[in-house]
Amino acid sequence: MSENVPPHFRATAEVNAIVAAAGATADWLFHNKRETCAVVVIRHGKRSAMVYVPANPDARPAAYLEALADLRAAIEDLENNHD
Repeated sequence: MSENVPPHFRATAEVNAIVAAAGATADWLFHNKRETCAVVVIRHGKRSAMVYVPANPDARPAAYLEALADLRAAIEDLENNHD
C-alpha cells in the first residue's frame, strides 16, 4: 500500500482485506474518541465479539498487531462454530 495514505485508511484497508479473505463482512460500529474503532465480523449470519482496532497503527503498532490477532481469532471462532 502507498505510504501516502493516512494511517487510519491503511488500518481500515488491512482489516477489510483480512475479513474479505475469510468470506465475511465487517460491521464498523464506531470510532471511539478518534483512537480506536470497534468492528464486528459477520459470517454465516453470526456475529463475532467486538474487536477494538487502533485508528492509527503507526502510533500504537503493538496494539494494532494485537488487534489483528484478535480479529483473526474472532474469524476462526466463527468458522469453528458454524452449524
